[in-house]
Amino acid sequence: MTIDVQEKQGICVLVLTGEVKLGEPTRLLRQTSRNLVAAGKQHFVLDMLAVPWLDSSGIGEVFACYKRARQNDGEVKLVVRDRSLSLFVMTQLDRVFEIFADVDAALASFDGAD
Repeated sequence: MTIDVQEKQGICVLVLTGEVKLGEPTRLLRQTSRNLVAAGKQHFVLDMLAVPWLDSSGIGEVFACYKRARQNDGEVKLVVRDRSLSLFVMTQLDRVFEIFADVDAALASFDGAD
């Protein structure tokens, strides 16, 4: 898995490509989100359109990103579809996350981000 970090309108967009699963992918996501929060970033969009699969560890790490952001008065919003979306619905995490079909819609949903 790779992560491309972009900043748009004061919001960090993390473009994830590849499977988000136990091992190096979850370590990479954990370290990236920790570094960004430590640098003072609060608002995130996880663009997961190029993620064909998440396992339970991947879902757990996405939720850990959410918790890190919330502890710093921030937010995490997701861009997912298809199989990945069904996993968030099955685990009822669609009740926790705001989920969007594209990055522009997710960015537009932030109210007054720095």
